[in-house]
Amino acid sequence: MSPEKMKKSIFIIPVIAFVLTFVVPLWQARADAPDASINKAELPRMVAILPFQNETEEVELANKARKAFYNHFSSKSYTEIKLPIVDEKAVQLEKSSGKKIYELKPGDVCDAIGCDGLVYGKIIDFKKVYAIVYSQLSVEAEVWMVNAKTGKEVFRIRDSVKYHGGGVPMSPLDAIMTAISTAMNLREIQQIRLISELAYKLNEKIPSPEGIAAEQRPLIKEVLTNAKETPFGKGKIVRAGLEGDKELVATFSIGNFKKGIPMKETKTGIYMGEYLVMPGDNTRDMPVIVSLKKPGGYETEWIDVSGVVTIDTTPPPPAGGLKARGFQDRIEVSWETLKNVPDLKIYKVLRSEQPLSGYKETGSTELNTYEDRTPDKDKTYYYRVIAIDQADNESEPQDAVRASLVGKEPVALAGDLEKDTILSGIYTIEDEFVVPKGLTLTIEQGTRIMFDEAASLIVYGKLIMNGKESPVEFFPSGTEQWSGIIMENGSIAAGGFRIKGAETALYMKETEGLIEGGIITESDTGIFVIGTPAPVIKNLSISQNETGIELQKTDAGIIWNNIFQNKDGVSMRDFSGEIKDNNIFNNGKNIASESLVKIGANYFGSIHVEEMRLENVNVVKAYNLRVPDGKIVDAVLNPYVSMTQEDRRNKLTELAIEAGNYFRQRNYGKASTLFEESLKVNPSADVYYYLALCYQEMKDDDNALKILREGVEKFPKDSTLVKSLGLLLYQKGNEEEAKNVFNELIRLSPEDRQVKFLLERMKNTVNSE
Repeated sequence: MSPEKMKKSIFIIPVIAFVLTFVVPLWQARADAPDASINKAELPRMVAILPFQNETEEVELANKARKAFYNHFSSKSYTEIKLPIVDEKAVQLEKSSGKKIYELKPGDVCDAIGCDGLVYGKIIDFKKVYAIVYSQLSVEAEVWMVNAKTGKEVFRIRDSVKYHGGGVPMSPLDAIMTAISTAMNLREIQQIRLISELAYKLNEKIPSPEGIAAEQRPLIKEVLTNAKETPFGKGKIVRAGLEGDKELVATFSIGNFKKGIPMKETKTGIYMGEYLVMPGDNTRDMPVIVSLKKPGGYETEWIDVSGVVTIDTTPPPPAGGLKARGFQDRIEVSWETLKNVPDLKIYKVLRSEQPLSGYKETGSTELNTYEDRTPDKDKTYYYRVIAIDQADNESEPQDAVRASLVGKEPVALAGDLEKDTILSGIYTIEDEFVVPKGLTLTIEQGTRIMFDEAASLIVYGKLIMNGKESPVEFFPSGTEQWSGIIMENGSIAAGGFRIKGAETALYMKETEGLIEGGIITESDTGIFVIGTPAPVIKNLSISQNETGIELQKTDAGIIWNNIFQNKDGVSMRDFSGEIKDNNIFNNGKNIASESLVKIGANYFGSIHVEEMRLENVNVVKAYNLRVPDGKIVDAVLNPYVSMTQEDRRNKLTELAIEAGNYFRQRNYGKASTLFEESLKVNPSADVYYYLALCYQEMKDDDNALKILREGVEKFPKDSTLVKSLGLLLYQKGNEEEAKNVFNELIRLSPEDRQVKFLLERMKNTVNSE
């Protein structure tokens, strides 16, 4: 069965292209008439809207729906109690009674709040059927009002709203949306407008109380803010946009922190307002409330449902312990990591040629170290470090430290060592430098040794590297390879080093000791171990080599290493040692052995044996994520490897039918398990697509993204997979990668209107910044 036929015959949800369509805005559509069956005489006058209940799995949906309902309800001829007052009274009542607010009698609730009527509400259903960005979105809710004086329910209204084809209702505010906020994505805009339209429909069925004239309050059609960009630091701007009746007085408030911030009517019925955050401003979790008022007349308030605002102008403390050290080719700057600063974002490194002025940013880092590789020789530099938090507040800079490049000529090493020696500084080796048996060579931190072509360090005695604070470096002096560090019948205690560009970075024959905390790159072989005794190799990063580690007739221990992006990760012959708790992944072959060998649990990029890139290796346990974050689980052997093609086709059809049934029933956990099983039988673009949908429906975007990346890697010309990957990246805020994926998709589907729209929006966002 072809993938297209499977998609049509088995799955109920087709892949619908997302097309931005103009629809009639909800406030221009014909409103439903108030329910004639409602007895107006029984309607209360002063009403409290209680927190809505949520029968869906969509977090915060009920809270947003309640605010949206309040926004529309406030334009009616009731006296409504503001939501914060209702919430405060409700919490006090629940504490004193020991019951939930919904369990209490309406009369008791109103006595505590000060009202004569209550509005209850609940979200009954929320559906998302989408191709990563929604193709269909719907919400259903029910509200009912109780007259607290009589205890009688005076009305109950149930309604729903559905958007088809992924269309986001457009409004005049969209034209200036980027000017207001760059943080809101399409999914959030869809949901906010969906909820607002539902609240509008519910309210249109609610009549005004008998004997009270309808108030001609100003109409607010929509509000957009940049609350999603919270936290706001000093100099940041809180923005609000409003569409409503023209030529009125518009203001907005940031909770109780700042009230009555003026808004200007920039176009007919379009109002914009801004608040510049000043030093000393600090507040947390404040709602943005927009107001539209007739001069000397009625006023309408609207609570923004997109989020709350936090303003933080308190800078983090200075980073202490600043140090700078010069080398021949760089200056290393380090400092103490700030602790107990949960909102710390980054450290900014400043440099100047003067001790008191002229500091400019030379780089930034999330770590507590920085390498400056741009200094000029014969110049002294001064460094400061500034800590920056999530609100972009900057700490006060500490006293500057100075450093310069080491200008002295490197010392040449040659011949045999004649006594125990300590090296500290910069050295060159032109041919061979030998440590005889019985002698010890100690290399201090920060030492750099450069090797001419085919040169080597040969050790028959003992080699000690003390580079844990500042690594010892072994590099070629030019572009040609050097032979490497060769050890025979010796011992090694190496901590903190970098080796690059060797034929064999570390060759160890019958050598004992511990090698840890090093980096080995761009060599033919990273580490070659032969014979016993053998060293323990621990916590190394070995990458971009032809062979990471080669083991022959040895019992070496390979523990806690990261071995990746090598042609061969680990190569073995007659190995009797231990390989466990390593990350060995993304190599051409992760481990290859000449004969069958059993090893411990490692991370191989997958828990599926057939995907581990192993040869003659017996794996029973594996890590499901990279060490140390992963857990040890059973390795999964694909039971379909030995099946005939016909048996595989039959099994695939069976799994697809069963998975499709569970998918239609919205049992995404069971459906995902079956789709994963289908990938073992025969990977296809369709299965990757629906598996990603299952994960996203289960709110596991990380796994959805992983599945889409894997699917696109295997099926790079499948436009549905490529588009789904781009849309999910865009939703998660990874716009640069999303842009690259969308540009690739345009080559596959030149007429895709949605992708063109998103590319244009990202371009406009960059330009506005």
